[in-house]
Amino acid sequence: MATLLLVTDEAIVRKSIQMGLEQHGHQVLIAESLKEAMSQESTVDCVISEHRLADGSGIDLISHFKPVPLILLVGQVSLQAGIVAMRKGAFDCFTKPVDHQDLLRAIEKASSSGVTSTADSMIGQCEIMLKLKKQIQRVAPLDTTILIGGESGTGKELVAQSIHQLSSRSSKEMISVNCAAIPESLIEAELFGHVKGAFTGATQDRAGLIESADGSTLFLDEIGELPLEAQSRLLRVLQEGEIRRVGSTDRTYVNVRLVAATHRNLLEMVAKGQFREDLYYRLNVIELRCPPLRERDGDILLLAESFLERVKHQMNRSELKFSGDARSAIESHTWPGNVRELGNVIERAVVLCEGPLIDYSDLGLQSAQNQDHQFSAGEQRSPGRAQPMMSLEDYFQHFVLSHEEHMSETELAKRLGISRKSLWERRNRLGIPRRKEDPLDS
Repeated sequence: MATLLLVTDEAIVRKSIQMGLEQHGHQVLIAESLKEAMSQESTVDCVISEHRLADGSGIDLISHFKPVPLILLVGQVSLQAGIVAMRKGAFDCFTKPVDHQDLLRAIEKASSSGVTSTADSMIGQCEIMLKLKKQIQRVAPLDTTILIGGESGTGKELVAQSIHQLSSRSSKEMISVNCAAIPESLIEAELFGHVKGAFTGATQDRAGLIESADGSTLFLDEIGELPLEAQSRLLRVLQEGEIRRVGSTDRTYVNVRLVAATHRNLLEMVAKGQFREDLYYRLNVIELRCPPLRERDGDILLLAESFLERVKHQMNRSELKFSGDARSAIESHTWPGNVRELGNVIERAVVLCEGPLIDYSDLGLQSAQNQDHQFSAGEQRSPGRAQPMMSLEDYFQHFVLSHEEHMSETELAKRLGISRKSLWERRNRLGIPRRKEDPLDS
């Protein structure tokens, strides 16, 4: 079981959470302040911290304990702090009073998620991946702007993390922003900051994410979704190292290395007037490409085995193995969702499998492809397996369209068992636009 550090100055919260964790076999260390937590000398697997402490914020512990994962506990009036914490690298965030079962599941995932992200640890031995690893090793120390292309789910953020960790800026936290996940009306304020009174709700001056990345790496995922006005501001950052907060004429100079990623064809967007040509050439100093999983011959089973080892350890299912049919299915599937889809399929299989072998039927790949499964040459599909009534993509579309009127994006993602980012990516791939107004997410 895990060794946990619980940071809270509320006696009732401390007693409740501590008892619940210890009943499940975890060792719980206690700190009642930021200072006490930072002076902790014992090795811990995960930190659970209150947001508001007498001497500061639990958010400050994220970088102090990194790479140890941190789970933040916030009050209903402090939800914005949870968003900030997730951007700064918190593993998860819960609103108090926290559900103990949800917290236990998060701790189990967090305490077994110690996966490094350097190029050497990127799983893959096929020729195209070995080439990508060499490119990462070569460009990481150069401090130049890098554009990472590739389909959704191919691991573009992992490549960005590898570049950062191998650079001279690795001592500082990389700031990651998913441009598609921030409403267009807020993107400029989020990136560049704002001054008090710049717009309704701007009650105080606030630094943007680019300022937060000063001296470090800024990773802009899905940069193709950036509005044209924000593109113009970003161009000035790249050209002059200069930002101006929304509502201010004052200049602030930053030293930021930009790594951007997109699954879209930016040149086509330039031709359509959807992306600035001058920004494109500023971004495309060095371009790296994350290959889709279908092009990574020999890596699919390697990745599947790696996912299986991780998930079965998390779920205490050490006896699980793939059957021959399952291995054949994994190798022959086209994996339109790439590495992310593979990871989700393996996790679902571990949950559903009654063991000890994960069989083809546990993977659910037939419905994902909406076609008969074909084994390797000479093998026939086992009789008696029911044909699916609806493909996975059809089910996703049906569920979203049926429930989006009364569910927020967060609730939709939770019910579907995916992240908000995955929900957006699937919407984009299937052409299901998000509603313009989503009051439940505000």
